[in-house]
Amino acid sequence: MAIKFNSIDSSVFNANAPEFTNVEKERANIVTCGRLLMQEYGGKANDNMRALRNLSAEYTPQLTAQTGMSYADFNRKTKEKMLLYAAKRYCAVSGEVAPVDYADFMKKQQRFMTQKSFLHLLSGIVRDVISPVLPATMSNAMSWFAETVSVPLGKTYELDVASNDIFVFEDDSWGASRSKPSNYLYSKPLTLNPTLRTAKATIKWYQLVGNDADLGRFFNSFAVGMYSKIMALAMKALVAGTANTNLVPTNLQFTNESKNWVTAAKRVAMANNTSYRGCIAVGDPSALTKALPSGNVNASAVNLDAALATMLGIEWARYGYLGEYMGINLMPLEPALVPGTQNTTLTSLVPEDKIWVMATAGYRPVYVGLEDGGEIQVELSPSQTADMTIDIITSISVDAIPAFASKVAVITA
Repeated sequence: MAIKFNSIDSSVFNANAPEFTNVEKERANIVTCGRLLMQEYGGKANDNMRALRNLSAEYTPQLTAQTGMSYADFNRKTKEKMLLYAAKRYCAVSGEVAPVDYADFMKKQQRFMTQKSFLHLLSGIVRDVISPVLPATMSNAMSWFAETVSVPLGKTYELDVASNDIFVFEDDSWGASRSKPSNYLYSKPLTLNPTLRTAKATIKWYQLVGNDADLGRFFNSFAVGMYSKIMALAMKALVAGTANTNLVPTNLQFTNESKNWVTAAKRVAMANNTSYRGCIAVGDPSALTKALPSGNVNASAVNLDAALATMLGIEWARYGYLGEYMGINLMPLEPALVPGTQNTTLTSLVPEDKIWVMATAGYRPVYVGLEDGGEIQVELSPSQTADMTIDIITSISVDAIPAFASKVAVITA
């Protein structure tokens, strides 16, 4: 997945921003440096993938030889400043003598790793680094099928879905208007209740302090994990809504044939009072790959080999799917893995046999609610083990529900 940092307010990288008004300058600098490392790692990783597809870069690296500081040097100095700051603040409370520099810290490091106050300071810095990035952990394609809303702390968010009915005019005569059937333009309330979601990971203390641990990668792992969980909730809601014939009636469910694509887009356009060209199709790239001429046209079977060899082949072979099919723009969903399968089955969260045709205007099929004012909770705690590990516990509050207030068609590829 790719985290889009261009949607984040640039003030989060400014140590003089209002959010740091009552924060020590040293801590503010460490937090903003951590955010920059997170941006650099995520931005360059995204551009590496774009380069493989012969696409222009979206991110301009800030840490280069031209700027006078390499990523490796900046990462090392930020790590040292973060650990030294936490050690100094801990010693100010405990009455111990603080390390004068990082070499001195390394000599005394074992006494810090088991101190909860020291680790609590590090937890707070990590939380401050990653918190502004959470709103950007959605991919561009996900924004087409999921709407994100803020839910007041400890409350239920009520989404008032307006009716998709319209005023229907019928033939009439004077004096008979009251006898006409009524169209009901009632709204329907849906509720979002963010629930606590927690992840636990373990790191080795010596790898953090002794090696040049990549903080950019470390911070990004939080955002990737959050993305996977939010994506899992959103896809669960999307799949559940797809299986509900009250939300997606059978006349909006199709098999993958060329004529069905046209029918699906026409019906979605009519049901949502929009134009045919106002429809898009979203899905896993594996599903979009199958959006190719198929079925019968003018009583003759479509010759797929001929189609690929003539007009469709170059674009399909280059990107894996067509940018536009039957007048409908194809929008790939960023892949996301089921957590825990990255080293085993590599199971995708996004169904690889479903394509959703929807209108660009109107309600999104899925609504995601993030608890407003509820900080991301990050807790570092020592483990009494021979390899001196530290447990990291991270929590967020989020919920997702299927809305399908605007009609959506589903094509099984």
